[in-house]
Parts: sequence; structure tokens; C-alpha cells
Amino acid sequence: MGSLSAARAELVHLERRELQLLQELSDVRKALATQKVVLAELVKTSAVPYIDRLPNELLAEIFLLLRDKRTILASVSRRWRAVLISTPSMWNVINLDADRNCPTKLLELYLERSRQAPLTVIIGSITPGLDVIIPHANRWHTLRVISCIRQTLDTISRLTFPSLQYLFLYGGGLALDDVLTMRSWAPSLKRLELNEWELPLHKPLCEIIPAETLEELSITSGGHDWKFKKDSMHFPLLRRLALNTRDPIPLLEAIVAPKLASFCFTPNRHKESVSKIFTGTRMKFNNVSHLALSSGRVVDQGTLLLVKLLCQIFCGIRHADIDVNYVPTLFTYYGQRPIDHWTCIESLDIRNLTLISSQPFRYLSFWLEKRRRLDQRKLHVKLTHERVTDELVMLNTSGTLFRELQECCASLVLDRIPASPQMYSPTSADSLLSSSPTCSAMNV
Repeated sequence: MGSLSAARAELVHLERRELQLLQELSDVRKALATQKVVLAELVKTSAVPYIDRLPNELLAEIFLLLRDKRTILASVSRRWRAVLISTPSMWNVINLDADRNCPTKLLELYLERSRQAPLTVIIGSITPGLDVIIPHANRWHTLRVISCIRQTLDTISRLTFPSLQYLFLYGGGLALDDVLTMRSWAPSLKRLELNEWELPLHKPLCEIIPAETLEELSITSGGHDWKFKKDSMHFPLLRRLALNTRDPIPLLEAIVAPKLASFCFTPNRHKESVSKIFTGTRMKFNNVSHLALSSGRVVDQGTLLLVKLLCQIFCGIRHADIDVNYVPTLFTYYGQRPIDHWTCIESLDIRNLTLISSQPFRYLSFWLEKRRRLDQRKLHVKLTHERVTDELVMLNTSGTLFRELQECCASLVLDRIPASPQMYSPTSADSLLSSSPTCSAMNV
């Protein structure tokens, strides 16, 4: 009897103990949950932001992408301000056109913070701060004169810029005869852009520009009555030539550029007659592997004749960028196609497609199919849409013509062309469908 009472008493004790332990466990769990919340808040408030974990060098590279926001960036934190001030390349662009009202002391501060970094200088129509940056002419790496002020050009031509490698000059129709020779004040120039200048009539071009050092030359000019001696201009290092003029042939006949690899032509709006023949040797530009033919504002018969002639002159082309306006002329169905002169062609970029007509695709597909039948190399083709239209025009990539085009190419890339893989069948093959007032699809 006594043992039974003892057993019952022990059971009651254990049950009470169980309740106590369960209550303690509940209390511990509540305290644990509370502590986790407290810890999470502490971590949240004390954690270092990811961007502040970046090293100063990487932070400076990011700031360079936001150079025009440097005032705002400097107000974020002491560290950001210190990084900005200690990064010379944040201060080495001096824009006297945009900052025409910039106080002299602020320009001097920019120059001080840029230390010995190469300077990029932009000069417009008003140049109140030019005197401040002239003492640093030895650091000028890039110079853009975007407004034709004769006084500014005279000031520049009296200085020497030993480190200047890129020069953009706007001439406003002046002749280069009126400019003092760049050879004397920009002896290390590698890239030159002459915008709205007339080439010299009384001096050889090579006596004005530093032809020995140039690697890139771009000229935008009316090109009125260009007359040069054949092979009279030597550019030993020139790799890229871009001409925006009515007739590039006289200049092409005059230059000798054994390292020339890229030529870009854009016809301007003038109506003068153009050259019909090229008197240079067929091998003169054999090293040119890239040709870009832009259409400019107007494509007339003279321009089309020039484009045909350029295909013969640059017969060693491997990579070509062609405006869609030239496709009917270069890829004609009949006779010898001008593009057939490019026996080494590897890639082709057709630009400014509008998708309003399937005709460019037909010309291109016909020519590529012929190459395939002749067992010639398949090309890498890129179709680029660069014009903005009110309508949403979509390319039907399931169309027969598009599939044939794709089969004839080593690769076919659509750049900025809205494409639809499944469109309902048109009433006539390769027609433009209008599925709504604002949406249409071309079955190519």
C-alpha cells in the first residue's frame, strides 16, 4: 500500500516537473525569437552598404560614368568626396562651351585636381576661360573646336601641343589655306576630323596637316572642284579614312596610304557632277578590308554611280556596311553586280531597313542564293533597323523568303528589328500585313 502511494506521488511530481519544463521551453523559444528580431535589426542598421565595400579604384571607375553628376556624388559621403577629389580623370574634361560662365578660380581648381592627367578641351563660340588653360597646353590630349571663330583658331595655331592626339575642327566653310599648318602645333596628332572645311587649293594638304603621324582622318566638305596631283599625299600610318563629300575620287587618286584598312563614304547634298572613272591602280587599296557606304540625305544617280565605282576601287573588302538605299544598285538582278567585285567578302551589314517593302530582302536573297549555287563562302549577315517610324512594323521570321535568306547565310542577325515568329498568312506572298491601325507584319 505504501509503495503505491509513493508511485502516485512520484508521478504527480514528474507531471509538475514536465509542466515546468514545457513552460521554460516556451519562455526560451519566445526569448529566442525576440533575440533574433533584435539581432536582425542590429545587423540591418550596422551593415556596410555594398557600394561602400568596393575599393576606391573601382568606385572611381563607376564615378567616371557619372562625370556630369560629380557635384551630387560629392555630397553623398566624405569617402565619396575624397575619392572624387583624388581622381584626376574626374576633372580633366574642360568644356569651355558648356561652362562658358564658369568662374576662373573654378577652372583653376579643376586643373589643379586633374594633376598631370591628359586634358580634353572643348571650345565653342565664346571662350572666356581659354587664357586659364593655355598654360597647360602640354597636357592637351583631345581638342574639339565646335564653332568657327577665327580669333580662336589664330590663338591655337600660335601654340604648341606636344601631346595632342585627337583634333576636331569646325570650319564653317573656310578653306584650310587660311589655317596655319597643324604640323607645327600638333606634331603627334593621330586622329583628325575636319568638319565643314574646304580642302586647300594653294597648298598641298600634307603641308598643312601632320600626315606622317595620322592614323584616322575624317573630312566633311563640299568638295568643290577638288584638284590634286595623283599620288601626291602620303599617309604612311593612316588606317581609317572617312569622307563626307560630293565626290571622293580626286582625293582617293591623290592619297597614298599603304596601311589603310577602313574607308567610309557619305555623300553630301551638293549637286555637282561626280567622277566616272578612277585613274589609280587596281591594287592601290587592296589592304582596305572594311567599307561603309552611308546614304546621306539624298541618293541621286550621281551617288549611285560613285557607289558602283567604289566597289571596284575597294575590291579587297571583307566587311561591308551598306545603306539599304544602295541595295537595288549593288545587288541588281541583271548584268554584273558591283558587289561581285568583293571576292573576299565575309560579312555584310545592311543598315536603315524600314520593313515597308520586302524588295531589299529579295535582292539580297537572290544574290546569296547565287553564291550558294556557285559554292562560294557563306556570309555573316546583319540587318539593322535604325529609323523611327510611327507604325509598329514586325518582321515575320516564319516567312518563306526569310527562311531562304537564313539558309544562305553563315549567320543572320536582326538588330533592333521587331520580329514575330508566328503571324497569320497574308493574302499574297511577301506582302505587308496590317493587323491593326498601329501594328503590321511583313511576311519575309
